[in-house]
Amino acid sequence: MGQVVVTGGLGFIGSHVADAYLARGDTVRIIDSEVGAVVDGEDYDTDPRCTVVRASVEDYLRGGGDFAGVDRVVHAAAHVGPAGILHHVGTLGVDIVMSTSPVLEACLAADVPLCVFSSAEVYGRSGQLAEGDDIRVPRDYNARIEYAVAKTLTEVMTVNSRHRGLRAIVIRPFNVGGARQSRAGGFVMPTFVQQALAGTPITVFATGQQVRAFLAATDLARFLTDHMDAALAAGHTVINVGNPGNAVTVMALAERVKELMGSSSPIVRVDAKTIHGPLYEEAESFHKVPVLGAAAALGWRPQLDLDDLILQTADYYRRRSDVRADRAAV
Repeated sequence: MGQVVVTGGLGFIGSHVADAYLARGDTVRIIDSEVGAVVDGEDYDTDPRCTVVRASVEDYLRGGGDFAGVDRVVHAAAHVGPAGILHHVGTLGVDIVMSTSPVLEACLAADVPLCVFSSAEVYGRSGQLAEGDDIRVPRDYNARIEYAVAKTLTEVMTVNSRHRGLRAIVIRPFNVGGARQSRAGGFVMPTFVQQALAGTPITVFATGQQVRAFLAATDLARFLTDHMDAALAAGHTVINVGNPGNAVTVMALAERVKELMGSSSPIVRVDAKTIHGPLYEEAESFHKVPVLGAAAALGWRPQLDLDDLILQTADYYRRRSDVRADRAAV
């Protein structure tokens, strides 16, 4: 089978992508600075088909590393999470662009296909969001807008580099969830699940009527292993990957988590700024539901429903701690 590079492969999405390629029989090279790691990588260290380089991708490439002989690169390294990005406000945009630019150049030099992860945050508005829709930049700048603009720029850089010979796709994932996702980034599903397991209040921000469509990380990884080649061959550039069937309000998610887990936790509405600080803002996309265009045309469909995704997350955190949150608390 092939050799795959996954940047950010110790992070939430990256580790699921690495697992999917290893399960397919590929060899995997993980490049990760460990800043946003949700696993320690020890299991990968003992797998002869997996190599872990504990460095940022910028340092790896600057130090003489390259992608020669690689069959594909999946660029998942980035600061993530509505709370996680707050620590990098003001430099967030530079960090995202400066980690992507050398990856583009290295893939061009080695003639290696590339997948770049963007974000559904780029749409900058509410509603049913399709790949062909215009995107907007709200006027009130904050950390989430900085993140969205930076992701938009990496999309433009990637798509425009196709004119230089780059073979690449951009994925806009919608509210990915599942095992290993950390509450430390401010992600709602692992936060609710861990609160329910501990019997502490389940904290709902704002009105709780925000609509999110939750996608299993395993379904996202399956798009890459099963459909990336077809997407490149078909000439697709920007691809929504999400699960509109799992659309739910945040309040309804809290209620479902509590019910499925038989938890005694009360559900309470709180001001997010009291938890994450004054820089925290809700997303401009108050209602954020994907329209599946290119992914559906390629034959991909999400499989894991909302209940199974909640239970999968709960099962993981019954057996393991939240590595990233534990590290952040030290």
